[in-house]
Amino acid sequence: MSKLKIKLRFSIATSLCALLGLGPGCDREPDPDPDAACRDLEPGHACTWAGLRTGEGYNGDNHRLETSFSQPQDLLFLPDGSAWVTDFNNFLIRRILPDGTVESVIGSTNPIFPGDGPLGGLPPTGAEGSEWLLNHPTNLLLQPDGDVLVVAWHNHKLLTVDPDTAFVKVVCGGGAGFAGDGEPASASTLFKQLSDATYDDAGNLYIVDQQNARIRMIDTNGLITTIAGTGELGSAGDGGPALMAEFSWARGSNPNPSGGIVHHQGRLYISDTEADTIRVLDLASGTIDRFAGTGEGGAAGDGGPALEAQLNAPRDLEIGPDGDLYFADTDNGKVRAIDLDTGVIRTVVGTGELGIEDAEGQLATEIKLRRPFGVAFDPEGNLYVMDSLNSRIVKVAR
Repeated sequence: MSKLKIKLRFSIATSLCALLGLGPGCDREPDPDPDAACRDLEPGHACTWAGLRTGEGYNGDNHRLETSFSQPQDLLFLPDGSAWVTDFNNFLIRRILPDGTVESVIGSTNPIFPGDGPLGGLPPTGAEGSEWLLNHPTNLLLQPDGDVLVVAWHNHKLLTVDPDTAFVKVVCGGGAGFAGDGEPASASTLFKQLSDATYDDAGNLYIVDQQNARIRMIDTNGLITTIAGTGELGSAGDGGPALMAEFSWARGSNPNPSGGIVHHQGRLYISDTEADTIRVLDLASGTIDRFAGTGEGGAAGDGGPALEAQLNAPRDLEIGPDGDLYFADTDNGKVRAIDLDTGVIRTVVGTGELGIEDAEGQLATEIKLRRPFGVAFDPEGNLYVMDSLNSRIVKVAR
């Protein structure tokens, strides 16, 4: 409801109550406006856009400010005005409509339980989103054909969703493992906790295959290959062929999602999370190099060259409307940005002190975050932060 409507209703109510001698406004408040804090924000100021202060959980589908989320990882704005969220620890993909209503689109909500597709198995033709059992989805992409691509991290799969019908199909991925290079991407392709993906301008898809320590590509003919990484953990290889490089992403029986990737102007920017660096892969030459971070975890360096700055477990990356590279500097509790022309790094959200406090109307650099995993932009260029361990989404006005 607009501010004008609220003021009119309150004015009418006040007049009627005065005529009846019942006191100003009958001692009743006007209808609440849950979106007031996020409306007319000054540039660089923040508000809580979705989630509750009570922490992570599940309370059904409500208005976005009355809905509990559990460690959200990514947000994707669709042309119809909706925003899709990976509700990581609720094992759901949820859609936020323009009026603020939340709808669970993919995943089981009764009971909330991780799994791998419909209870009856994985039909080759796909299944309705409500029939799926998801296991920790991480990232979302808009495909060239308008469908939504889901990076289903702990399912070891890529899924596509028709946004009109919520019908889900498996693109590729079977159980956890490593297989399929040189062949068409299909159910016989094996990943091990793929965490992020990005398209280039030609429609090739690049995937962070986290526990396999590789970047893999599905080309426009549907063939999958490894384009970076030996499969060994480490940080070696800068300045040489990407196929000879090592990556340092979390491994183990149940690690955190690790790694991030975004394409921009013929280059892949890659978060090497455990190495506390961001690397850049030139697709024309096939070489990889360090782009940001010294390799020593820390928070120093704002206002100077990104190569001389300290990062702390960087993850999701996005290119902002200003052409800069934005990323979730997760364990610093910040979102930082790098000017791609000058290489200078700065903090755009977060104090660096992990915690939670009201963001409403505050300068974005003066609010606390707790291990943000994701960043996103809406069509107007506003920044959204997946404040993951606070289980909320913070909006920062452009």
